Amino acid sequence: MRALLIRHAQADWGGADYDRLSALGMQQTAALAQWLARESGWRPQRLIGGPRRRHQLTLQAIRAALLTACGAAPAIEIARDWDDADAAVLLAAFRRAQPQAPELAWVAPGASPAQARALLTAVFAAWRHGALDTYMPETWDAFAARIARARQALTQDDAATDVIVVSSAGAIARCAQAALRLDDAAMVALNIGLDNTALGEFCADAGAWRLLRWNCLPHFANGATRALASTH
Repeated sequence: MRALLIRHAQADWGGADYDRLSALGMQQTAALAQWLARESGWRPQRLIGGPRRRHQLTLQAIRAALLTACGAAPAIEIARDWDDADAAVLLAAFRRAQPQAPELAWVAPGASPAQARALLTAVFAAWRHGALDTYMPETWDAFAARIARARQALTQDDAATDVIVVSSAGAIARCAQAALRLDDAAMVALNIGLDNTALGEFCADAGAWRLLRWNCLPHFANGATRALASTH
């Protein structure tokens, strides 16, 4: 089985509702969907998305493009195990646990990529080390176990040879971590560096996952779309 894991398009970082696509995110979704339907060669038997609106909006665009180009597309399946940690809850937990952290100044629209990376690095470090457990509905280890369960469920489907999953950076980075046998620090680095709508291609064989491609953006390859890339 091949699994194409796709990070959702850009959400509303620092806005009133993170779980919606920004104007840039809508453009990213359109470019991704057209490339998948017309150029990629992918004809998936399953389309799976996490439960967040940003996951579903990205996946809906992919399905609509496949329908237009191919005349058929599988129904969208919503799988809660492919959810990421709730960004708003995670940031709120960090704010409560470390209210004086200087990185909190960068929870705002207009934060630079470097500032966003520094903030997320601090948040994930606090979560990894248990500092947020009092305020989080899920521990770091429980999150890892949930994504392992989602990954295992895919490998148990013998009928599907090609599957597309739209999720978030943390969930997808967990899959890369398992495939490459990385430690948590390396997983966080992959998480923070994963671009919006980036593709990660995996192959599952006898229950083991292999990483074939990571953080690929073929839908932004030409001059008209190259400026659409973003990480937050």
